[in-house]
Amino acid sequence: MTQQRKVVVVGAASGIGAAAALRFHADGDYVLGVDQHSGPVSVGDFEKVDLRNRQEVDAFLARIGPGWDVLAHVAGVPGTHPATDVLAVNYLGFRWMAEGMLPLMRRGGSIVGVGSIAGLAWQQRAADIAGLLGADTVAEVAAWQAGQDPNYPVYSTSKEALLVFAKKLAAIAWNDHGVRVNTVSPGPVETPILRDFEQSMGKDVLDAARASVGRHATVADIAPVITFLSSSDASWVVGQDIQVDGGFANAMLTSMLAAV
Repeated sequence: MTQQRKVVVVGAASGIGAAAALRFHADGDYVLGVDQHSGPVSVGDFEKVDLRNRQEVDAFLARIGPGWDVLAHVAGVPGTHPATDVLAVNYLGFRWMAEGMLPLMRRGGSIVGVGSIAGLAWQQRAADIAGLLGADTVAEVAAWQAGQDPNYPVYSTSKEALLVFAKKLAAIAWNDHGVRVNTVSPGPVETPILRDFEQSMGKDVLDAARASVGRHATVADIAPVITFLSSSDASWVVGQDIQVDGGFANAMLTSMLAAV
């Protein structure tokens, strides 16, 4: 008899996280949803955790104990929130949760973080965000951000940091724990916070993205990629970022190449 998998979904109250939690549950997994807010989706147990609070994250990890198979970390806030909150939730919360979950996971397990195509400049920005990757507290993150260009989108910075950190963690997690770490980078998605992204990134930018590929994504486009990366079918996929954007990033790249 196959042992039931145990899955933690962070950001399970709405949007992509809720859709992923439903898919894991439909596959027969035990799901523990985590969010700062409760939501209408109930597929297992639920814990309320503020990802900006290290004590709450550590207390949660101490409560749940070992024996987990999957961490799907979907939680994130848009750039309309205060800059420190964006960095703390989108990057630092993922880092605390992923590092804390590793010793609690079974070999063969999987960590999937949700990035964004807004973070695709991570390779060019690796040196710029090195100080952020060295920050381990909200205060240190705030101090780092205070010295940055205020015109550079903090949401992009948060997702760049998540992608770089996940790639660094992937080698350690695979070698030392037998746990795979990968990320999924959606383009614009029809979720309750899409209007916030229109405000912070510009509605014209998001309209252009929709026009280039025909529509925005739905949560049903993104959640299956999260569950795939969490499955044994992806057992040899390690340290990868999967862009799930209908080809938008590729369209931008090819247009730039055509101009060269």
